[in-house]
Amino acid sequence: MTEFWDNAPDLNLPENKQAKDTCVVWIRPRCPFCDSANTIVTNSAHIPYRYHKCRDCGRNFTSFEENYKP
Repeated sequence: MTEFWDNAPDLNLPENKQAKDTCVVWIRPRCPFCDSANTIVTNSAHIPYRYHKCRDCGRNFTSFEENYKP
């Protein structure tokens, strides 16, 4: 019995050469005023800067993405 993709035509697509150990480290931003992790992003249109609001104390703060490459 043959599998479905065994009968598919060769489309000459480039091989996916992404490194297998590629990883994005994401750290949840904490409020610099009350140290709460209960925050939301309010604006991310100005990458590498993101604007957040703390759900606990209500204050706004900004985070900066270090490895941003346009």
